[in-house]
Amino acid sequence: MTISSRAKSWVKAGIRRRLLDGRFRSTEKRFEPVAGRADAAPVAVLMCLWNRPDHFRTMLELIDAQADSPPIDLYLWNNNRRAHRHYRDTVRDFAGGGAIRSVHLVRTPYNLGSIARFYWARLLARQKQQPIIVIDDDEIIEPGFVRTALDAYRPKSAHAFWAFTIASDDYFDRVPAVVGGPVDHVGPGGMVCDSDLFLDDTFFTALPDRYWLLDDLWFTWFAKSHGYTLAKLPVEIEFVLHDTNQHWSLGDLKREFYRELSAR
Repeated sequence: MTISSRAKSWVKAGIRRRLLDGRFRSTEKRFEPVAGRADAAPVAVLMCLWNRPDHFRTMLELIDAQADSPPIDLYLWNNNRRAHRHYRDTVRDFAGGGAIRSVHLVRTPYNLGSIARFYWARLLARQKQQPIIVIDDDEIIEPGFVRTALDAYRPKSAHAFWAFTIASDDYFDRVPAVVGGPVDHVGPGGMVCDSDLFLDDTFFTALPDRYWLLDDLWFTWFAKSHGYTLAKLPVEIEFVLHDTNQHWSLGDLKREFYRELSAR
């Protein structure tokens, strides 16, 4: 017997309600504190995992190599259940010895898209964790990325590398923003912000299912509507594995959703 689309939607809605309450499990690995970092307040770094398992160890190495950084607690949300053993074993075998203090890994009940990382942000907000840093699993970050992000952090703001000004109601009528200049849109992968924004249930409940995978557009609109300032983060990030990026297939939907949000 097959499950109807309506039944699947009900099941997924029930799962999202549980996640909203922080009811999800994670595995954890802790590392010995590095000399000179142990007494500093840790910083939370969030990342979703999907279809770049071969780059995952490199991401761990880049995060662990962060210079002049406080201890890093890395919060991972794996959207690819089939690759979970690989991610789990890579964390298990990772020696650490640098900035990473702990790694927390969730295996998703189904592919929730990159908005899933913000369930971690909501849980951390309840624990008064400020700020949070968000990265993507297809990036090469600089050794000073975390330090630069922390220096840029301000409450009720989002500083992001992926930042644009947009000239019209067409999402792709845009140019890269400059540091200190106006910003109309940010992508969360390469961003620092406070976590309080995610205490608002509607961040998760008011996003239409049709646009569920467009969390960058939703985050930008939601942050601005809550009085947040958007800014360009003064870092450089290199992106790899371009053929694995889902945004190539979402262009028309992005235009549609951006126009809808602009009209609100």
